[in-house]
Amino acid sequence: MYGFQGTVVGLRYKDGVALAGDTRATSAYLVMSKRAKKLFKIQRAIGVAISGSPGDTRSLVDILETEANLYRLKRKEEITTKSLASFTANLLHSQKMFPYITSVILAGTSGDGSRLYSLDPVGGRLEEEKFASAGTGASVSYGVLEQNYQKDVGEEDGVKLAAQAIQQAIERDAATGDSIIVAKIDEEGYQELSEEEVKELLK
Repeated sequence: MYGFQGTVVGLRYKDGVALAGDTRATSAYLVMSKRAKKLFKIQRAIGVAISGSPGDTRSLVDILETEANLYRLKRKEEITTKSLASFTANLLHSQKMFPYITSVILAGTSGDGSRLYSLDPVGGRLEEEKFASAGTGASVSYGVLEQNYQKDVGEEDGVKLAAQAIQQAIERDAATGDSIIVAKIDEEGYQELSEEEVKELLK
């Protein structure tokens, strides 16, 4: 009932990071929503892609946004991607007896270059050099990423590959479906692509 719903992807490209996900939320064999949000901006240059329980997802995002805002107010600077990933891992681990039903990809370019992390529900944290995927269609998207990712991939190709990985997961995984959402994070910050831009990207 609470399985990781849908699929999310994170991918590092030359000067930034791309995030992508689908918009389907399921409960067992029922499609509960076709417009579920799985990508979130935490601060100017940090975002997360989360597959899992919609309620736990919203709660976790609220906590991360609050932590980033408090950090900025206290220190007069934005929290780094690495520091927020560490906070997230500690938070998830502290709830390991009653875990958030989420699988998190956290990415950003805040303070210390482009970084990409994958975090499991009990706080396991891995920094990824190339890409990461989570959710029910992760095995499909990983196949696409492994086959097509190239070192020093540029922004356009990197963002397109992230979208293609979700597109293939939609084809093969019943819990992944409906629309594809894509965001890029670079020196200009977190920018979510429009539906038209995503369609053009996948032509």
